[in-house]
Amino acid sequence: MNPRSTPDAIELELKFGLREVTVSDVSQALSPELLPLHTRWLQNIYYDTQKSELHHVGVAIRTRTIDQDHEMTVKIRQPDEGGLSRRQEWNIPLLGPELDRDQLLALPLPDPVLSMIAQGALRPVFLNEFHRTDWSVRSGSSEIMVSLDQGVVERGALQSPVNELELEWIAGEVDTLIALGCQIADALPSFMAVISKAERGERLATGDSPVSDPSPTDVRGWLYRLSRMLDPLAGPNPKEAVKALCQCHDHNAEQRFAKGIGEGQLPAGLARWMVEKSFEGV
Repeated sequence: MNPRSTPDAIELELKFGLREVTVSDVSQALSPELLPLHTRWLQNIYYDTQKSELHHVGVAIRTRTIDQDHEMTVKIRQPDEGGLSRRQEWNIPLLGPELDRDQLLALPLPDPVLSMIAQGALRPVFLNEFHRTDWSVRSGSSEIMVSLDQGVVERGALQSPVNELELEWIAGEVDTLIALGCQIADALPSFMAVISKAERGERLATGDSPVSDPSPTDVRGWLYRLSRMLDPLAGPNPKEAVKALCQCHDHNAEQRFAKGIGEGQLPAGLARWMVEKSFEGV
């Protein structure tokens, strides 16, 4: 999260899951002349109660270490708009990697969450470690932060790889964010990603595979299930991914993508179609 958009901001981002993509590949997809701002090593520690009560109410609390700097982040999930995820977010500088309970209690969080914090019920539940490479993209009045994250989420001896590209809106027109996302998606083997790092860690903690989730009841639900079946957390699971694709009721998409998905590939144009499909009816 770019600190310029805090405090008390709404984080708006579009995310893609990747396979076998390098920093150079992303630079080429953006513009051959656009160089990364930097690459840094990040470690995040996520906190919750023993019963995962924060996760169930859509709140994520973590500490982050970047080199010798530390911060605490609190996110409250908002309803998604198509492929865009929205979260209310606070970033608070820290002197060390431990939670600052007093500063947490000063935030306008739901009363049950404040009660958990006051009772000292939060504990580390998982961590993620990854290299993050950032690019700042400007187009007219719009500014977008593009971040390539490559690493792992860890829960004890369990791991899930992180290989994703996040596009975060900083300023200007939101449509520019979507257009840039589609441009990148056309150039890289990718899919529209819906699993957050927090969800990835919680599923490791509970052993809850996306494959066992209840069947969706609408097209957007099947689109999101397609994303989860393409994710490493589900295997990935090509058979279930093809099933989810077919339930999206788009014959042209079935003809274009079903064979490749069934063979474990990420066909060209898949991520763009997923993004565009996610905004139908929004």
